[in-house]
Amino acid sequence: MTRARPLSLPLSLSLSLSLSLSLSLSLSLSLSLSLSGCESATRQEAAQVVEAVDRFRKADNPGKPAAVEALRAVKCSAADVCKARDACLASAEATAKSMRLKSEVEQGLSAVEKGTMPRDSAEARALPAKLDEAESLLKEGFSLLPACDDEIMALKRRHRI
Repeated sequence: MTRARPLSLPLSLSLSLSLSLSLSLSLSLSLSLSLSGCESATRQEAAQVVEAVDRFRKADNPGKPAAVEALRAVKCSAADVCKARDACLASAEATAKSMRLKSEVEQGLSAVEKGTMPRDSAEARALPAKLDEAESLLKEGFSLLPACDDEIMALKRRHRI
């Protein structure tokens, strides 16, 4: 009876295959880790945008302008993150500017009532137009809100935030 001889490769070929397999696994792992690092950085940016928008929405009216600046300062490199930040920034900027103008009108009216601003002054006569502009900006901010909401929800889904 003849026994089958085990298949054996020459040592040099065996080492070469082993080295090749090792390099292949190493490259795959490196590529996987680098892609994971990119995904992680993008996810972090997305989370920062979501958090900045949340802070803006929770801010009281006097705090909204500072919250807009914080949102504007969020860095983004991924297209979807930048798109969400910019959509929300458009809404937030209009809303914050509206709040600033409203505050200026309130201060002006208070000054007129106290007599520290003459009723017939250019500043006092400009108050109604300033209030109209504030109302227009507030409407603009609200009209841009659905696009912001959609982009934030998409970021949360896409990046599992």
